[in-house]
Amino acid sequence: MSNFGDDSDSEVDRIMTDRPPSSYGSMESDHEDEEEDEFEEPPQKLPATRVRLYRSDSPETAITERTNTNQSSIYNDGPVLKPQYSVHGADSYGNQHSIYREPSIAEPPELQSDVRTEAAMDGEQNDRDSEMNEREPQEQQNESAEMEQEEQAEATKDDDDFDEIVVDFEEPRDPPPPSAEGSGLQFQHTHSSLAMPHVMRQMVRCLNQLHPSDITYLKRSLSTNCRFKKYSSKIGDFNDPLDLADKMIEVCGLGEALHMTIRGIQNVGNDVLAEYLRKTCRRAVLQHDLKLAHDRRYYYLYEGRCRPGRQRYISDVYVEPVTVIRGSREPINLENEVYKRPYTIEETQIRAADIFRPLPNEQKPIRTVMMTGIPACGLTVAVNKFIIDWMERKNNQDFQLVFPLPAKELHLGKDGNPSFLELLGSFFAEADDIKFIEKPDCLSLFIIDALELCKHNLDFKNNEVITSAREKAPLDALLTSLIKGTLLPNARVWITSHVTASHRIPSELIDRYVELRGFTDEKKKEYFTKRTTDPELGRKVYNHMKRSKALEVICHLPLFSWMVAFIFERGFLDPDYGKQPPGITTFYAQLIVVQMNRSFEKYRGCNVEAQKWRDEDKSFIEMMGKMSFQLIKEGRDWFTVKDLESVGLTYEDLRSRDELTTEVKRKSEDIRTWIFKFVHLTVQEYMAAMYVYVAFRKHDKNEIEQSKMSWFQGQSKDRPVIELYRPAIDRALASPSGHLDMFLRFLIGLVTPGTEENLHGYLLSHYHPKAKGTEEVVKYINKKISNINTDPDRRRNLELCLVELEEGKQGR
Repeated sequence: MSNFGDDSDSEVDRIMTDRPPSSYGSMESDHEDEEEDEFEEPPQKLPATRVRLYRSDSPETAITERTNTNQSSIYNDGPVLKPQYSVHGADSYGNQHSIYREPSIAEPPELQSDVRTEAAMDGEQNDRDSEMNEREPQEQQNESAEMEQEEQAEATKDDDDFDEIVVDFEEPRDPPPPSAEGSGLQFQHTHSSLAMPHVMRQMVRCLNQLHPSDITYLKRSLSTNCRFKKYSSKIGDFNDPLDLADKMIEVCGLGEALHMTIRGIQNVGNDVLAEYLRKTCRRAVLQHDLKLAHDRRYYYLYEGRCRPGRQRYISDVYVEPVTVIRGSREPINLENEVYKRPYTIEETQIRAADIFRPLPNEQKPIRTVMMTGIPACGLTVAVNKFIIDWMERKNNQDFQLVFPLPAKELHLGKDGNPSFLELLGSFFAEADDIKFIEKPDCLSLFIIDALELCKHNLDFKNNEVITSAREKAPLDALLTSLIKGTLLPNARVWITSHVTASHRIPSELIDRYVELRGFTDEKKKEYFTKRTTDPELGRKVYNHMKRSKALEVICHLPLFSWMVAFIFERGFLDPDYGKQPPGITTFYAQLIVVQMNRSFEKYRGCNVEAQKWRDEDKSFIEMMGKMSFQLIKEGRDWFTVKDLESVGLTYEDLRSRDELTTEVKRKSEDIRTWIFKFVHLTVQEYMAAMYVYVAFRKHDKNEIEQSKMSWFQGQSKDRPVIELYRPAIDRALASPSGHLDMFLRFLIGLVTPGTEENLHGYLLSHYHPKAKGTEEVVKYINKKISNINTDPDRRRNLELCLVELEEGKQGR
């Protein structure tokens, strides 16, 4: 049986000072030989002392007595007191093997022993009677007043301690080394309550107060743990609580070691001591619990849509997109194959982890950050990666606590008018009643992800101002006060949103606007090679993608890069795959379906009924294609609410299916002045081609030449497609700027069975007949290619049209 009660505080302080941190190896006692000798001495039986025990009226056995208090044992000759184990008394505290007790710490009264001998009790009673008789009445009144003041001060102190026992700890005086770019907000030393010296002191102090039999039980429990099996013999030989605590930290980390210590103390029945340790290390316990919760929720991600069994480790697929401090330029990538516009970044670039890091010329701290981006640019994934990096201590370690608050779920919190602490407790059970979060030295981060899904009004003008996290108020008022800074002014707030919803927050409340711009060429290569375990396969996919300039351009969207990688990786399982340049039509057809399904998940839910395509969804896609075709004929790449109304759509239709478009400019609060664009110009061109093709194949309408009507228009769905493609090719060749090149490529790509089937069940019926006359289309294209008067750029586009036809025949 181990005995931890023979060394002095000064000796332990010396050991703690001389030993290296736990991460450098185990810290065994410097006097191991002496302790082993002492440990092996057989215990001497002390003379029994008759005592009187203060206990409840219920019967008590040896086991339940040990559960309630570790101060006494039951022998046949009656209850006896073992002085060497009476560790809770103030007189014996200095003789224990514990860390030096700071004078500012008040030992909880529950930890003090209530076991006293009868002689001592009788002597105390006599002394008390004589002393009371000698006192004057006025002195008694003064003492009563002083006691009341002390009780009030103690109550105030407990309230000010915010559910944690504050331990004075000397902060490092030297400033921390400057953090590198990309490390985020790391300008401070680790808070003393989260530092290893403080946590280890408290662990050793509480372990030292346990009964030796409890220590033996704790060590035996550790030895059965899978992580400690190879150290089982060594753990059994530990006589020093410092060695035991150090080994736990070395094996499983600081937070897990603290958690195991608290659980171990609870398992031996000393709940009071376990609660004392939890309160003295309250922030470390909460941080550990939050990291466990974040690890379960954010360590994996679903690429594209949520499909069971298809999740990936975020570290295996994540590539940091370009992050810029938002300027005056619109967020749409203007790079285009036809117009030969390059991909340029004019704004100030920063690392994704540095969004709260002030620039060299900025003195004011960044409190509130608004991150925007077009759909499919990876906003939510960026949030997940930020949290995982904080959890793994890679960056932004100035944040003691990180609380993600998905905007979609905020209305599911506590009913009625909760306080902010109650709201946090409803989302994070670990954060129940954490009053210390209001302290100035508790730097926390709140992440409101996907503001466009928030169902609260966010009325910044009329909501009441909340200043305390313990004040009950409507949830909308709590959110607005948090963003304003009246609630938890020392915290940081990060909001992610689509551009349209970002205007719900007044600009004067945002300290920094940042945008995600997707992948550069270097990032694309990194993504394709990183996401697969076979580097050679990743290089094949990347090189094959680069054979199509259109694919290379649109792959700046991380979601589109995933689609290309997903298809090409499976295609290269065939040794003959990749001999021809890749087509693009199939990818855009699948992009529309994937993005529409993602919008259903966001705004309707994930149940089976919510995921079904409704008639209004199919009509929305068709009408958006009709509007896109009108925009192409007018030479525009933007639209307004008036353009939506011209095809029978409303702004609400667009807002609830916002994964294909984004707002680029807002002149006023009048919705009719807002300007929208598709996520890329090629998406608009595909939507227009899709509409023209469906109108011909489904409704027998030739949108290219409406003046030339066939005598059987509207009566047959088996018209030869050459009637559609001949005027379309002629118009594209007649365009000097080539503004119909991509439109024509998509239109021809849709005619083959391999690409048309992507429309079946959505805009065409499942059993729609195959198109007729594709051979005539090929002949007509070859005829135009051989014409010497054809412009070289147009001729090149016709060659790419043949690639689309060939790719579609293979039916990927």
